Amino acid sequence: MVVERPVHVAGAMKTRARLVRQALEATEISSREWRVSDTRSAELGAPTVVGFILQLDGMFEVTRIGRPGQRTYFRSFEAALDALRS
Repeated sequence: MVVERPVHVAGAMKTRARLVRQALEATEISSREWRVSDTRSAELGAPTVVGFILQLDGMFEVTRIGRPGQRTYFRSFEAALDALRS
């Protein structure tokens, strides 16, 4: 099931935007950075962080948790999010 709904939640310093899509939650941590979590693990506690997306000059850099130093680049946010889904 695809759920597309930007949600604004109150953070410690400012409102943060969240996007929930196909068991992944992308939470804005700056105007160019998102933390991506797997919402399926939320039933057991806090969602598991699976990676980060950084926007760089028209590209999106993906860093996966557990693979430090390895970066992958995509032309769209959607493609970057899909890469973290697998």
